[in-house]
Amino acid sequence: MPGKCQHKLYRKLVLIEWLDSRGTTSEWEYIEDIEPLLPCICSSVGFLINETDQYKTIAQSLHEDQVMGRMTIPCCSIQKIQEIKVHEKE
Repeated sequence: MPGKCQHKLYRKLVLIEWLDSRGTTSEWEYIEDIEPLLPCICSSVGFLINETDQYKTIAQSLHEDQVMGRMTIPCCSIQKIQEIKVHEKE
């Protein structure tokens, strides 16, 4: 049936907004001149393939019994998660 997800690994497609650390500085700085180096908000989209109370794992691609592009995000970093609804053609 065209338009339907046929593989056995079908998972929810989600958008996760999460807090990440921001890089390191590359030179010496005087403490009195330091400006805040704030964390950044990242957005990631993927198929939710694993979740626990401590983390959620998404994958960028699914094929039959394989995944590619896995990413695990700690729940303590997640600011927002929402399911992306995919409308199937009839």
